[in-house]
Amino acid sequence: MLRRLGTLRAPGEDEPTLDEVPGSRYWAVDAPIAPAFFPYNRCQAWACASCGRGFLQYTEYGGYYVDHRLRQIDPARVV
Repeated sequence: MLRRLGTLRAPGEDEPTLDEVPGSRYWAVDAPIAPAFFPYNRCQAWACASCGRGFLQYTEYGGYYVDHRLRQIDPARVV
């Protein structure tokens, strides 16, 4: 079970940037976790209630679908 910790969205930011970290693909396994860039600037932070591991959840809104993506936080990838 996950518990919600908060958001990475900047307070008062109605429409966060869609710019990605230059040279990376935002949801690639080795992508940096950069809170100032898309999609992390739109993520919710969660933690596992049992072990405390952190996760970021991003909702992708496509033309005909909604895709909830979840990524475990790897501190080595946070920039």
